[in-house]
Amino acid sequence: MSQTKSLMFAGMLALFSTGALAAAVPSEIYQPAGAHTVKADRQNDGEFEYEAELPARSTSVKALANKVIAHARSKGFRIVESEIKRDEADLEFKRGRHTLDVSIDKEDDGRIEYKADLDLDHN
Repeated sequence: MSQTKSLMFAGMLALFSTGALAAAVPSEIYQPAGAHTVKADRQNDGEFEYEAELPARSTSVKALANKVIAHARSKGFRIVESEIKRDEADLEFKRGRHTLDVSIDKEDDGRIEYKADLDLDHN
């Protein structure tokens, strides 16, 4: 295969991978601006796991938690549990039988880990 064809194939694969990943995240999950997606995984049982990292210099745990709360409420969720500290936050939401659990942790290396677990088939 020529170098040109190899580069074109690699570029198309990268575009497909990025588009598929971005399209797969349900709208109920808040995706922070400037975040790097680490994991976006749909389970067979109606669950979806999303993990991302973002620089702590661009936002605080509290500011990110407030954005998550506003987004979840805009999607019809009500907050069931909320524990927000300076370096970590744990949030739990419900919408009928659906649940959304979010954890936010500020790491020592200057990044924020953001995790969201959405269960659309919760019994």
